Amino acid sequence: MTFNRYIAFRMVLEIVGAISCAVLVFVKNDLAGFLVTGVIALLWIVGEIVVITMFNRSNPRTDELSDRHQYAAVRFSFMTLVGALTIIGFAGMISSLAMHAPWQVSPMLLPTLAMLALSLSDARYLWLESDGLHGGDDED
Repeated sequence: MTFNRYIAFRMVLEIVGAISCAVLVFVKNDLAGFLVTGVIALLWIVGEIVVITMFNRSNPRTDELSDRHQYAAVRFSFMTLVGALTIIGFAGMISSLAMHAPWQVSPMLLPTLAMLALSLSDARYLWLESDGLHGGDDED
C-alpha cells in the first residue's frame, strides 16, 4: 500500500464518520453519536499506527513537494472549517434576533464538521498530488 492509497482509505473512513455524525445530528441521540465517533476514531488511530509501522518512520519521506501539498491541504481545510463555523454562528445569531428565542446547535454538529474538514484535507492533498487538473501523478 502506498501513502496516497492510505490517504484515500483514510478519507473514505472520515467521510463515513462524518455521515454517521450528521445522521446523529437529526436523530438527537448523543450517546450513540459518542459511541460511533469513538469507533471511527479507534479505526483511524489503528490506521495511523499501521502506516507508521508499514512506512518505517526511521526513514521518513523527504519529498518536499508532498510536504508542501500537505501544508496547502491542511491550510485550505482549516480556512474552510473556520468559514463554515462563522456562517453557522452568524445564521444562529440572526435566527435568535429574528425569532427572539435562543438558537441551539446539536452537539454532534462539531464532530461532523471536524470529520468533514479532515476528509476535505485528504481530498485536497490527493488532488494536489495528482497535479490537479493536469492529471499527472506524484505517487510514492
